[in-house]
Amino acid sequence: ASAGTLDAQLGYSLRKRRRSSRRDRTVLVAVLVGFLAIIVGGYYGVRLGARAAVKALPTSVDRQVGSTAFETMDLGGPEVKNEVVVGAMQTIVDRLKPHAAIDGMEFEVHVVESGIVNAFALPGGKIVIFTGLIKNAESADQVAAVLGHEMSHATLRHGIERMGQSMGIYAAVTVLVGDAGGLIAMGADLFQVATINSYSRDQENAADEEGVRMLHSAGIDPSAMAKFFQLLEKEHGELPGAFAWISTHPDHASRIENVETMVAALPPQQYQPLEIDWPNVQAQLQIKDQNQRGDN
Repeated sequence: ASAGTLDAQLGYSLRKRRRSSRRDRTVLVAVLVGFLAIIVGGYYGVRLGARAAVKALPTSVDRQVGSTAFETMDLGGPEVKNEVVVGAMQTIVDRLKPHAAIDGMEFEVHVVESGIVNAFALPGGKIVIFTGLIKNAESADQVAAVLGHEMSHATLRHGIERMGQSMGIYAAVTVLVGDAGGLIAMGADLFQVATINSYSRDQENAADEEGVRMLHSAGIDPSAMAKFFQLLEKEHGELPGAFAWISTHPDHASRIENVETMVAALPPQQYQPLEIDWPNVQAQLQIKDQNQRGDN
């Protein structure tokens, strides 16, 4: 079914639910709980059930969950409005976007001032990039590698899937009886409690693989992903807590090896470096830091 059809079905279910009596609603929920308990019973059943439920949901749910979460999140710093910096990030995203797994997902870039070497994408495509990542990356291609990975979490709908696994049967019942608003609110709350990068190992591997595919298709050298991992490992050893992007993605040595294997298996491609003056982008942040110190 199309997203529009599913939206219409959810809307119809909600109107029907409001017209129903309390007894009818109770019976409906009881039947659904019994049915879903059989389908999603057990750990692996819950995982498979959540995955199937996500596929049935229109991506409009992703956008609403992501927007609600973003509006209520404490990002830990002010948003950067420098046109050079934000423009460079937008250029990277625009290069990757046509090669995303979901056509038409609207990625929205936000750069936040923070020493954390991190970036994440919320469901629906809102992307938060911390200035620590921009300052530490050696090239725009390395940032593109990180963003390709994070964008893949959004296009593969890992956040919504994880949310469904966490909320279990209640979330499935809520969606099926038409109260998508309840799911959205709970999803936003869940993102406040859990870290953004609390994905499973399988999801991380899938995002690595999809990120490598996106980079390759976009004509950006995907080996930049492994090189960025290696850079952080070399310069920062065991990677202190500030380097959250790598520290919250476990077993990075194995992931470097996996990425290198993926890259080696790709067909030949003529890579074209991003047309971004990377030293100037980083200089803009240094000037901003100097101005702030001067004001103090």
